[in-house]
Parts: sequence; structure tokens; C-alpha cells
Amino acid sequence: MIAQIINSFTYQHSGGNPAGVVVDLERTLCDQEMQDIARQLALSETAFVSKGHDGADFNIRFFTTTDEVDLCGHATIASFWHLAHTGLLQNYRSSQLTKAGLLSVELFPQKNGALLTMMAQAKPALIKPKFNFHEMLRSAFSDSELSNSLPLEIWSTGLKDIIMPIASRDALNSLRFDFDQLTSLSETLDVVGVHAFALDSGQIYARNFAPRFGIDEESATGTSNGALTAYLKKHLYQDHPDLSLKILQGEEMGKTSAIYTSYRVSDSHESIWVGGYCTLIEEINL
Repeated sequence: MIAQIINSFTYQHSGGNPAGVVVDLERTLCDQEMQDIARQLALSETAFVSKGHDGADFNIRFFTTTDEVDLCGHATIASFWHLAHTGLLQNYRSSQLTKAGLLSVELFPQKNGALLTMMAQAKPALIKPKFNFHEMLRSAFSDSELSNSLPLEIWSTGLKDIIMPIASRDALNSLRFDFDQLTSLSETLDVVGVHAFALDSGQIYARNFAPRFGIDEESATGTSNGALTAYLKKHLYQDHPDLSLKILQGEEMGKTSAIYTSYRVSDSHESIWVGGYCTLIEEINL
């Protein structure tokens, strides 16, 4: 069996976030074996792809080095990019069954030969916590310059994240947090972590922290930027019936990555899509 290491959400042929992709169409791997492989690869997430059922073309499960998670954006993008390049994808419209539900995927061939892979997110949801977490969050991110014009909120398009607006790009790049405090708060709120963002000259910059799942920071994330898009649609882009954004993430890590998102309305049904470009890093024999 082979693991593909694929960079998702690359920006100008660099940056991105590596994910493991293991194609196991006949589901020969048990849960513990998948967890062991994810730990061996030591990436933020590894996707395990099998034949689909219940109306899906493929079933995909996602593991960090410590736990299984319901959904992973960059590992989904990597998986379908790989399926397309190996001939396992029958057309450029497909679907995946995940623990976050049945989700659509679309691929768009570009003139330069690249593939833009976009995945549908679960229905946007604003989560109302049972207590005010703002002071606990401020304590975890001491001396941070939060935006005074936008709220702290929890959003989900498949995974729950705290959306944290920061006053400036410089302040965003200066963020530091207490690992134990943020882990404890994330567990209490049952969120993946914090997705912080700032606006600079019309460009959106983001950083993502998920210590609860053993991830100090990720250079590119899909589902959290889906949640951010839902948040921005509510607070900044209410008058845009359709919305397309490019979010740059990972700048402070020296791995600037581009995540493309869109908000679509069709027959009164709203949907959020997240996508990007990929490159193959290496293949590993397991």
C-alpha cells in the first residue's frame, strides 16, 4: 500500500499544507491501522479513501496523529486531485461520504493544465455556546489586538471553529497563545480550534490554531476557511448574493498558501465551497 503526500492550497507553486492520501478501495484497513499510519506519516491529517456507498462516489475518513476527525478540507482537496490524476475519478463532478455528511466535489481544469479542486461544505451554522468564552479566549491569546468592529463567534461548515477577527495583518502575524489554555477552552466548547483573520488592503489573511488535536498551527485549512466565509458573508458581504474570496494563510510560517472559497445561492439554497491547487511531494511505501 502506498501513501501519497500531497500539498494542498499551494500559492504561486509553493506554500500549501501537506496531507497524506491512502487509497484503500476495498477497506482492508481497520481503525487502529489507519490511526497508526497517520501517526507514522506525522502530518496534520491523512485521508483514507474507499469505495463509496449511500449515494457517494467515495467514502473518506480523516485522521490526525492522535484522533479521527469528521472532515478535513485540505486532505479532501488532495484526495480528489490524486483520484483525478490516477484515473479513478470518472468525471469532474463527484461526491464523498464523510462523518460530516455527504458532500459534493467539483474539479475545474485550467488552461495551464492545473486542476482547481473545490469541495462543498456542510450547511453553515452559527454556534451559540452556553457561556461567554471571550475572556478565556483573550487570556489564551494575551496582548492580542482583536478587532473592535467585528465579533468573536463560533461557526461551522462541517467542523466548529472560533472565528477571531484581528485588528491588523501585523497583529495577526504577532499572535502567540498559551497551548494548555487554548486546548482546554477548545475541549470545553467542543471546537477544533481558533481561526484568526485580518483584512489588509482588501486581502484576507488567516492563521489557524488547533492544539486540541496536536496541531500548533496549520499553513492552510479548508473547513475553517469555509466557516470564515460564512462569517464574512454575514458581517461584511451581506449585499453580495454570490461571493468569491481568496484567503492567504501561513504567511507567518513562511508557507503562504491560497484558499479559494465561494458562497453560492441556487434555488434559494445556499452553499459554501472551498478549494485550491495541489502538487505531489512524494510517495511512501507503507
